[in-house]
Amino acid sequence: MSEPPHDEPVGSVADEAAKLFGALSDWAKDHGSDLGQGLSGLATHAVSAAQQVDEHVATGSAECTYCPICRTVHVVRQTSPEVRAHLASAAASLMQAAAGILATAVPDGAGGGRAGPAAGRGAVERIDLDDDGDTTGAWPGEDDA
Repeated sequence: MSEPPHDEPVGSVADEAAKLFGALSDWAKDHGSDLGQGLSGLATHAVSAAQQVDEHVATGSAECTYCPICRTVHVVRQTSPEVRAHLASAAASLMQAAAGILATAVPDGAGGGRAGPAAGRGAVERIDLDDDGDTTGAWPGEDDA
């Protein structure tokens, strides 16, 4: 039998961000093509930055009163659990939307036989709205009276 899941305590902002970016990095490595590789590198860089920043964020020093990151961390620390739950729900929805966008990304070479972005323009019909020299303003089929 398997062991029951462990209830891990919620860590600091940097710890939770590192877990999130680590999970995103692993997912991007498994599911993405060129876009996934770019996101993987970005997520890996963000994890290392988040781990280094933990002891320097929102310390209460004079610089922290101007830094937008420190101010955001301070506000999040001061919010109620209900607001945090709503923010977590919104973040989960954002991640689901991003996953949906990445799931519908068309890999290179599977563009339906098109050679490039200009190849799809042949299906558009150009309609000339200017009459060829007719300046009378009459509707077609009407006689000039």
